[in-house]
Amino acid sequence: NIITGELMPDAGKVEWSSRVTVGYLDQHIKLTPGKTIRNILRGAFARLFNLENEMQDAYEKMATADEEELNKLMANVGDIQEILDCSGFYTIDARVEGVANGLGLGSIGLEREVQELSGGQRTKVLLAKLLLENPTILLLDEPTNFLDEEHVNWLTKYLQDYENAFILISHDLEFLNKVINVIYHVEQAKLTRYVGDYNKFMELYEINKAKHYNAYEKQQQEIA
Repeated sequence: NIITGELMPDAGKVEWSSRVTVGYLDQHIKLTPGKTIRNILRGAFARLFNLENEMQDAYEKMATADEEELNKLMANVGDIQEILDCSGFYTIDARVEGVANGLGLGSIGLEREVQELSGGQRTKVLLAKLLLENPTILLLDEPTNFLDEEHVNWLTKYLQDYENAFILISHDLEFLNKVINVIYHVEQAKLTRYVGDYNKFMELYEINKAKHYNAYEKQQQEIA
């Protein structure tokens, strides 16, 4: 909640580097009625569709442009085309269907309107859109809550291959062990960082706890 700005910290502040994009799975976001699942998922690429519209407008202006303006328009179109090519714009529908099928939305039907979906299905749509946005840092709060084993396995593989960073909160220990390599543990208002999966964390945590207990016992003996 502090990271996403929903809760103000008692001290300090959260800062992102200037070029970081942060994506957050907020299960309370309302989806726009009247839109289909496909519409929502394609919305992950809104910036690219806007660029395509800008390119089409430029082509239309070329019909009446003088030489100087024509050169500017051609340069702009070239830049946009390069961005679209590098961003995989022409494979968007395949990517949408790939992620949708991975999370079980394909069997529902991508032309289904979102107001007809259950709460769990809507959360799947939000998760699919978030994954398609491919942010620099992905914030996932209990993403497996509404997924069955097949779709948890798909998400596990997706996160194992994810090229960027993600922060995950989950009570699914088997899932955690497969996808994470750092744990932050909060206890008595103190944050401790452990390297490894959940099982490794528990092992190191017990060792640290024993050290603290032994130090405390020694201190008490010295006091006595």
